[in-house]
Amino acid sequence: MRARVPVALVSVIALVAVGCSSGATQAPAAPAGEPKAAISAELSEWQIKLDSNTGKAGTITFTIQNKGEETHEFVVVKTDSAADKLPVVEDKVPEDQLTPVDEVEDITVGSTETLTIEGLEAGHYVVLCNLLGHYGKGMYADLTVK
Repeated sequence: MRARVPVALVSVIALVAVGCSSGATQAPAAPAGEPKAAISAELSEWQIKLDSNTGKAGTITFTIQNKGEETHEFVVVKTDSAADKLPVVEDKVPEDQLTPVDEVEDITVGSTETLTIEGLEAGHYVVLCNLLGHYGKGMYADLTVK
């Protein structure tokens, strides 16, 4: 029994040493707040979560997952207003009072869509779901493009 303890201890130390010296390197993490050219978005009732609220001017690709229980849409508008301060008429944001950039309509439950927007200029944008009543329940997020 005594002979097994040192053998087991040596085996564990060897495994740890091999694991630590495998030569694999991890890519450095992007600095916090760094503008991104690819942004993931998660839609649900009643919110839009972006993995970054800062995008890189030029081309941004959004990967949009509907993890909710209803169909949603993903509308990107350029505005100086905060996401929660857009005008509302008849339970929707009137599109004629905004500068729409692009959108994906009818994102069904459980689906993933991709939206690539080219030529985005630096400034403030709002991402929202503008289906009847959805914006009013909190389906929006601010996005700053740098």
